[in-house]
Amino acid sequence: MAKNPYKNIGDLQAAWLSAWTVSAQQVFQCWRHMFELQQSVLKQTAEHHRDHIEIATGASFLDRYGKRAHDIDPEKDV
Repeated sequence: MAKNPYKNIGDLQAAWLSAWTVSAQQVFQCWRHMFELQQSVLKQTAEHHRDHIEIATGASFLDRYGKRAHDIDPEKDV
């Protein structure tokens, strides 16, 4: 009885197809997880974003840094 040379090729192709489908499923699950994490991060931006940019303008009582950072203190400098 002669061996069928295509049997081994068919088994190889079936194994390759099975491995490829499993790896494709894992890749898509990874992408889905990444997109879910990205979506959860982007949902939080509504709570944690700034409405405007605050730049320190120098000596003012309402400066972002609290004290009047650019004033000279004569008690310390003398």
